[in-house]
Amino acid sequence: MTEYRQWFVAATIAIVVVTASWLGWLRPVEDGLQNLRFKLASRPASGDIVFVEIDPAALANIGSASRARGLYADVVAILAASGAEMIVLDVNLRGRLGYFDDNEMYSALSSAAGRVRTTATMSSGPDHAPELPLERFAALAPPVFVGVTPDRDGVVRRYPSRQMHEGWVIESLATAVTPQRRVPDGAFLVDFGIELDTIPRVPVSALLGDGDVSPLISGKVAIVGVSDFSTQNGVMVPRYGMLSATAVQLLAAETVRQNRMLSSWRVDPPFVLVAFSAILFLILRRKMPFLLAAFGSVAFLIIIELITIGMQSRMGVTAHTAAAHVSQFAVIIAALIQELGQRNKSLSLASRERDSMRGILARVVADNFDGVVVIDHNEVIRAASKMAEDFIAPGLRGRSASEVLDDTFLVHIKSAINLGKAMDRAQEATIIRPGGERIVEFVVTLSSVSEWEDTRESAERVACLTFRDITERREAAARLTYLAEHDPLTGAASRMRFVEAINEQLATPLDRARGVTVLLVGLARLKAITDTLGHAFGDELVRQAVDRLGSLGAECVARLDGNRFGLVFKGLVDTDMLSLAETVKETLSRPYALDGHHAIVGARVGLSDSDLSGSVPEAIVSHATMALSMADDASGNATVVFAAEMDARIKGKQEMETALRAALERGQFSVHYQPQVDLDSGEIIGVEALARWTHPELGNISPGEFIPAAEATGLIIELGRWVLETACAEVATWPKPVRLSVNVSPMQFEHGDIVSDVLGALAKSGLAPERLDIEITESLLVAETTHVGDKLQLLRGCGVGVALDDFGTGYSSLSYLGRLPVDKIKIDQSFVRGLPEDDHATAIVRAVLMLAESLDKDVVAEGIETQDQAWVLRLAGCKKGQGYFFGRPGPALAILERLAASDADRLAAKKAG
Repeated sequence: MTEYRQWFVAATIAIVVVTASWLGWLRPVEDGLQNLRFKLASRPASGDIVFVEIDPAALANIGSASRARGLYADVVAILAASGAEMIVLDVNLRGRLGYFDDNEMYSALSSAAGRVRTTATMSSGPDHAPELPLERFAALAPPVFVGVTPDRDGVVRRYPSRQMHEGWVIESLATAVTPQRRVPDGAFLVDFGIELDTIPRVPVSALLGDGDVSPLISGKVAIVGVSDFSTQNGVMVPRYGMLSATAVQLLAAETVRQNRMLSSWRVDPPFVLVAFSAILFLILRRKMPFLLAAFGSVAFLIIIELITIGMQSRMGVTAHTAAAHVSQFAVIIAALIQELGQRNKSLSLASRERDSMRGILARVVADNFDGVVVIDHNEVIRAASKMAEDFIAPGLRGRSASEVLDDTFLVHIKSAINLGKAMDRAQEATIIRPGGERIVEFVVTLSSVSEWEDTRESAERVACLTFRDITERREAAARLTYLAEHDPLTGAASRMRFVEAINEQLATPLDRARGVTVLLVGLARLKAITDTLGHAFGDELVRQAVDRLGSLGAECVARLDGNRFGLVFKGLVDTDMLSLAETVKETLSRPYALDGHHAIVGARVGLSDSDLSGSVPEAIVSHATMALSMADDASGNATVVFAAEMDARIKGKQEMETALRAALERGQFSVHYQPQVDLDSGEIIGVEALARWTHPELGNISPGEFIPAAEATGLIIELGRWVLETACAEVATWPKPVRLSVNVSPMQFEHGDIVSDVLGALAKSGLAPERLDIEITESLLVAETTHVGDKLQLLRGCGVGVALDDFGTGYSSLSYLGRLPVDKIKIDQSFVRGLPEDDHATAIVRAVLMLAESLDKDVVAEGIETQDQAWVLRLAGCKKGQGYFFGRPGPALAILERLAASDADRLAAKKAG
C-alpha cells in the first residue's frame, strides 16, 4: 500500500507542476535558473564594437538642445577620421533644430561616406508608426531599428531581427552592424551571459580631447548613445536587471557579432522531464535510504543544469528546467514527510517494544535461577530475582541497597556506580545469614541505561549483582579434598600429603642442611587377624596403630597402603634415629584390645634420609620402600636402612630400558582391550586400549614393570604413539561404533606433540574424533601448565574426549579439576574394591559422583570385580564401569567375538519377543 501511495503522490505532484508551468507560475523560478546559467556561462565581449558614451562632462558645455547636434556632428567627424567601420548614432535626430547645427550634422554625415547609421523607434501611438530621423539625415545615414518589446512580465529577453512597416523593412541595429551574419527571422534571444563591462567604452569628452583615439576606433563599430537610464528609457533584462536602451542594443549587437543568438528548446508540455525526475527518485528511494535517494535526486538536478549550461554555452540553446526542479523538490519534501511519519511510527513501535522488553527482562530477572539484584545510581534496588529475595530478604525492590545487602557486596556495588569499575572476575565471600554462614560466588557488573530510558535521571550507571550459593559445593569439595589428603579409615595423611610433608621439611637451604628421615613401617600378620576376626577388627587395629604412631612426635604420619605406614622426622639417620625406629616397632608390637579380643602384630621398618636419597621426596620414599622390602624379606621385626647396594634394582631397571627399546624395534608389543559397559544394560559401550609386552624369552611382562621404565626413559612417547595409532586403526574397522579410551602419559604432553599424534592417528585410521577418549593421570594436575590446558582444549575442540584416570589416589586438586577441560572422571579401583562393605569407600564414591554431577562430567568406575560392587555403583548413580567382572583385557578378536555374540543375543531376544 505504501508503494502505491508513493506513486500516486508522485503523479499528483507531476500534474500540478506541469499545470503551474503552463500557467506561468514557475516563471520566477525559471528566471532565477536562467540568470544563474548566464552567470556561469558568461563570456567577454568581442571587442569589435565600441560604445561611445555621451557622458555628462560632454553635455555640460552645450547651451541648448540644437547645439547637441553640433556635438554629435563633431563625434561623427572624429570617428570617421579615426577609421571606424560603422557609426551608429543612437540619439534623437527627429525634427529640425538649429540651422547651423543641422547643417553641421548633414556635412558630417556626408563626409562619413555612408558609414553612419541613424536609429528609428516605434511610436507609442495607436498606429505604431516608426519614428524616423529627418529625411536629409536618413538619406545619408539609413536608419536602423532600436526598439525592443518586453515579455508579459515586463522583462526584455528577445531582440527583433528587423521591423516591417507598410512594406518597408528596417534592419535592427544588431543585425545591421554585422550584416554578414545570418539572423533568424522574427526575433532571437539575447545572450545576457556576455559581460557588459567588457565592451570597450570611449567617453565623448575624451573623444573631443586632444588624444588620439584611432587605435580604439579603427576598424570597429562605434555605437554612440547614453548609458544612464531613467524610468522613461530604462529596460528590465535578465541577469543585469534595469539597463539603458543603448546597453541592451550593445548586448544584442555583441550577441549577433559572436553568433550567440539563443534559441529556446523546451519540452512543451514539460511532463516528460518532470515524470522522469519523479520516477528516478522513487526508484532510488526503493534501493537506498532516504538521504541517499535525496542526494541522488539533487545530483540528477545538478547534472540537468550542467547539461543545460553546456547546451547554452556550446550550442546557443536554452532549456526550461524549472518544472523539473520544482517537481523533484516537491517529491523529496513529500517523501521526507512520509519518512518522518514512518520514523514516528517506528519510534512508537520501538517504545512499545521497549516497554514490553522491560516487562520481559523484569520477569527474566525475577525468575532467574541465580540471585540477581539490579541497583540504580541512587543505590536503590530496581529489580531482584526470587532467589535473591529468598536468600537476602523479601520485598527488595524499592529498598536501599545499604539497608539489606552485605558490606562485601556494597563495596563492589559502590565502586561500580561511583567509579565505573566493575569486577573483572567472580569472587567468593562468606555471608552471615540467620541460618549460619553461607559461601557465595558473586560478581558485580556495570551497565548504562541511557539507550533505554527517556529521563535524564535514569540515564546513569546501573550495577547488577549476581550471586550463587555454593556452600554445599564447597563443603563437598572440602570433604573430597580431605579424603584425597587423608586416609578415610584412620584420618592419617594420604600418600600425596605424605610427599608434600617431606617437601615442606626440605623447603629452605637450612632445612636441606638439617635433613629429613623417612620411616616406612609394615605391619605383619594383619591379614591373618582380618581373616580370623573380620574386617571390622582389622580396621580397628589399623586405627589404633595410627594413634600410637601419632604419639611419637613425627612431623607427619601417613597410611600408604593397607598395612604400610610412613613417618617423617627431622634430622638424618643416626643412632638416635635407629633407636627411634626400635621404639616404633615396640610401640606397634604391643597387644591391641579389639572389643574383647587381643591381637599382636609384628612391625618392620625401612629407613632412608635426604643424605642417602637426595632432596627429592619421591626418591626418599622410593628408597625407604626398597629398604622396607628388604626388611620384609628378613626374618623377625627387622629394621633396614637404605644402602647403595640396593642399586641392583636400578640396574635391573636399566636392563628393562634396553629391552624396551629392542621391543619397540622388533614389534613385540600388542594392544589388548578391556570392555567398558553400561551398568544399567550390561552392553559394551567402549573399550580401554592397554599395551602388552610378550618377550621371546621372558614371556609376558607386566605393565607395572615396563610402563615405569618407559616413563623414566622417555620411550613412553614413542610407545604411546604406537598404541594410539594401532588402537584407532583396529577399532575403526569394528562393526559397532564403541568408544575407544587410550592412556596418555604426562611426558607425552610435556615433551611430545600429543595434538599432532592424536590428529594423525585419527586421520590415518578414519576413526571419528567423537569416538576417542584420551585418559590423563592425576599427576598431570600437579605439573599442569598453560600449554597443557591449551593442548587439551585443542583436542576437545576437534571432538576428542578427555578422561581423568585413577581419580582420588594421586595428587588430585579440585581447583585444577574445575579448570581443566576434562569430560570424564574414572574412579580408582582402590575405592571400588572396598564396596559394598567399606562405608568409607562408599562415602568417597558418592562424594566423587556428586562432585562430577555438579561439574557436569561423566564417571566411569574401574576395578569392578563382583556383582555386588556393580549393583552398589549403579544404585549410587554411576552409569558406566569396567573391571574383571565384565571381562579381562583381551586382543581385538576376542572383543569382536563378544560384540557379535551380544548382537546375536539381542536379535534372538527380539525374534522370541
